[in-house]
Amino acid sequence: METAFDYLNQVHADLLDAAVREGARLRPVEGRPPRRQVPWGGLVAASIAVLLVAGLIGSGIFGGSDAELAPAVGGVTGSATGATGSTGGLSDTEGALDEPATVPGIFPTDEDVILEGGGAEEPTTPPTITRVIRTAELSLTIPRDSFDERFGQVVDAAEGSGGFVADSSSRNRSGNLTIRVPAERFDETLRVLRTLGTVEFETLRGKDVTADYVDLRARLRITKARLEVLLGLMQEATSIEQTIRVQNALDDTQLQIEQIQGQLRLLDDRTSLATIAVDLSEQGVEREVEVDTPSIPNAFERAIAGAVGVVAAIVIGLGYLLPLLVLGLAGWFVAARVRRRRSRT
Repeated sequence: METAFDYLNQVHADLLDAAVREGARLRPVEGRPPRRQVPWGGLVAASIAVLLVAGLIGSGIFGGSDAELAPAVGGVTGSATGATGSTGGLSDTEGALDEPATVPGIFPTDEDVILEGGGAEEPTTPPTITRVIRTAELSLTIPRDSFDERFGQVVDAAEGSGGFVADSSSRNRSGNLTIRVPAERFDETLRVLRTLGTVEFETLRGKDVTADYVDLRARLRITKARLEVLLGLMQEATSIEQTIRVQNALDDTQLQIEQIQGQLRLLDDRTSLATIAVDLSEQGVEREVEVDTPSIPNAFERAIAGAVGVVAAIVIGLGYLLPLLVLGLAGWFVAARVRRRRSRT
């Protein structure tokens, strides 16, 4: 019995000794302030909140500017599709081409070309020709069991007007065609197409691009005149350096001429041939909705694109938030210093 009491007394003494040592370890040393625990949880939560806000801001800005990031290639944009019959014309920023270097005494400027080449002067009389891009969309409901016949009649109407079928598709007794006909036969072709069925809706569009056409022709004349002046400078070059510089300017000028000629050819095609999108559907026949079958490669591509979009949105949002965060931290620092000084006094 005494042995048991002795054992309990020893355990009690050990516990008291351990408690004293633990209290000494937790007690701050005199003259040294206690260590402050870093609020990691709060910092992580604040970082996540900042990233979320930045992502929301960036997604709104980045998503709203997508439409402004589609540049016009070559100054002429637009397409004609069988499903919608959508067409396009010249861009407002048409013809933004890089000009070759113009160094006085070596490379000619536009003023020099106009003064030296009489053929490069602007016409003094207004143009008598007009250039208009004409497009139309026509939706027709045709009698039952007449799709093949009406489809062939649309093809015949296009070929009879001197045009052709640019695109066509059909599915479940319905389909659409995109035809190109001469501009002077545009109204006549539309009248023929309206007789093939009941017109559900019709849309006509016209865009006057005469000013763009005249501007391209004038730029082409000036650029060709510059090419002639550069050819003359090439014959007068007396050093390898001058020859190389003139040759580079010749290459740039020739590239400009080819680009302008390509724009003119495309403009001639869109104005000389009108575009008509015809949609045919039999009465009482419902269209089948095409469902895109998902695929693993497509899923990976969409996942990568989504990840890139999220990162881009966060980066854009941080660009807007960083100045505000810096100002907020500076204000918090000043307020903390002022509070500390007041507490000391």
